[in-house]
Amino acid sequence: MFLTIAVLLNSLLSQFADTVSYDLLIGSYTKEGNSGVEIFGLDTRSGKPLADYTLNSPNASFLTASKDRKLLYSVREDGGASASVVVFKAGFDGKYNLLNAVPNPGNGPCHIVYREESKTVYTANYGSGSLCVYKTENGKLLPVAQHIIYKGSSVNKSRQQASHAHQVTVSPDGKFLYVTDLGADKIHQHSINPDGTVSENYSSIPVKPGNGPRHMTFDKTGTHAYLINELSGTVDVFKVNDGKFSLQQSLVADTTAAPVKGSADIHISSNGKWLLTSNRVTSNEVTIFSILNDGSLEKKSHIPVAKHPRNFSFDPSSKHVYVASRDENKIQVFSFNESDGSMKDLNRDIPVKMPACILFLPKVSTVDPEAKIKELGIELITPTAPIANYVKCVQTGNMVYLSGHGPDKPGGGQVIGKVGKDLTIEEGQLAARFTGISLLSTLKAQIGDLNRVKRVVKVLGLVNCEGSFAQQPAVMNGFSNLMVDVFGDRGKHARSALGAVALPNNIAVEIEMIVELYQ
Repeated sequence: MFLTIAVLLNSLLSQFADTVSYDLLIGSYTKEGNSGVEIFGLDTRSGKPLADYTLNSPNASFLTASKDRKLLYSVREDGGASASVVVFKAGFDGKYNLLNAVPNPGNGPCHIVYREESKTVYTANYGSGSLCVYKTENGKLLPVAQHIIYKGSSVNKSRQQASHAHQVTVSPDGKFLYVTDLGADKIHQHSINPDGTVSENYSSIPVKPGNGPRHMTFDKTGTHAYLINELSGTVDVFKVNDGKFSLQQSLVADTTAAPVKGSADIHISSNGKWLLTSNRVTSNEVTIFSILNDGSLEKKSHIPVAKHPRNFSFDPSSKHVYVASRDENKIQVFSFNESDGSMKDLNRDIPVKMPACILFLPKVSTVDPEAKIKELGIELITPTAPIANYVKCVQTGNMVYLSGHGPDKPGGGQVIGKVGKDLTIEEGQLAARFTGISLLSTLKAQIGDLNRVKRVVKVLGLVNCEGSFAQQPAVMNGFSNLMVDVFGDRGKHARSALGAVALPNNIAVEIEMIVELYQ
């Protein structure tokens, strides 16, 4: 069948990074009477945040969230009875509300991570040099399930007199939990059980005495781990094979002459080509390394930043880097060029008291598609059987693939004919809308509730027309407008609009669709 490609309309194959709005969440120390968590709205096209609301969460020095971003977990980095873990749940308006809090038996919980598969929460506790494991129930934190205390020390008598757990990290394959121990110069490795608890018969990966391991990150393949050492100001590169670490390289990140450094954080750009670290106390800078094909690093530059840069983060577009300056009470915003690794201060500082953690999350849609369908007066239809040896819908994991559907009319039958010859563009748009309703009917029959839809990802539309017809995008707008009406921003999709000189049974439009579900 001869196809005339009219236009590839709205082919946003960069996964919408430049058009989706996000929430920027900043966790802070609260010695100056601030709330602890501040939430800003953010459009990554401009990089400009807009203050939205705050959450009362004392000393919320680190935050983590579930993949659907409906649950937000925070540490309260205190000692004794005040140390705790807190969870907030997003309401229908997208804003977080306190769900519950539980005591943390370890002193100074400074890092937290959520494991999606088992719905468990892990904290690293600096003061007590320990790990806490929490199970959850419908998002709520249950009392601590495990409290594992490490015993160790190393060569720096003032900083390494005992174990100091600084970060918890789940391996990319989900098999292991790693805890960096600044005080013992070790990375503790725990196997993760199916219920999310960890083996207490753990092994430890040694690092050079006096390094003081702080934060670690993995590349996308999980074959390399990169460790920033706080006390030595160095980056260690490890090759990783089924949980076994071998040191490949060690480079200096903080080049000052001070014998004890203060390096803090480490992250990799989305394209996997650049690794950044932050240095504080002895220097205030971000160091940029290029990642070579074999996983090793090559230093590119040092970028001056405001005082005491703790956590920093790439935004979802990877076009900006946000740096938390604890001592100057602000978040600095830098442009970042993924082609050459260059950074430039945009002078768009965000005033925040004592910021310690930066987290970007997609905004929760406030649109209820089930309610929208009723509001729009749409009557879903009973899906018909396929006309050949195939199925109309396949679900694998959290992705749903819908076969090509036609324009089923509400009273029965289908819209037939060529658009531009037998049908006007407006009639073609209505046919595309009917096709969208047919797709939604099949989708609902498959998943039960359209609120499970996280995103309409990709759409292919075929318009029955003569070879000279070139208004396929206008016809497909009848479908695309329906998806946005029903799902809001979740309905915005990548799209191809093509012309076909013939379609089955002479239908006017045929459309197939790919949808992502919340896990």
